[in-house]
Amino acid sequence: MKLKIINKLFFSVALGLTTLASTNIHANSDNNVYINSGDWIKQSGDFVTLDRSAKQVEFFVHYPQLRGGNCGIGLALNRRNSYTKIYQKLIKKITVSNIYPTDSETGELTPVSVSNKGATFAFNFDAQYYGTIVTISTKGSKTFGEVFDSLSAFDNVHALASAVSCKQLDTQK
Repeated sequence: MKLKIINKLFFSVALGLTTLASTNIHANSDNNVYINSGDWIKQSGDFVTLDRSAKQVEFFVHYPQLRGGNCGIGLALNRRNSYTKIYQKLIKKITVSNIYPTDSETGELTPVSVSNKGATFAFNFDAQYYGTIVTISTKGSKTFGEVFDSLSAFDNVHALASAVSCKQLDTQK
């Protein structure tokens, strides 16, 4: 039974990543700046899926001082559910934070941009070093699956978060 669930999960993640990666839109083809989640992952390699049974996920993101210039993270839903209003609902039901204080003296990150391509969050570099641990958690005691089910009329909402380069983040502002 566990193997069947794990196989289904990996299939869902692979399907979601394939869908996300297949919708590449170039913001500036001269500089290879990309503005969607498939491109975020291709550039950084730092990403995490939001497991439907979990209430919190964490992942490590390198900063610009190390390998390639990550200035924030992006949060993306699978294509069928990728609408601005759904991202706005999702952001109200989750907390995105990192281990360093932001301008508001907490570790909580606020969105820089919310569109049908995803939601992006920028890091505050005044107090940060070479990397951070990003934590995404649900508000209340709901799982990500319960949060996702409340967002859309479509079934099978899947989400992932990825490091976003400085250039990619600038295209979202």
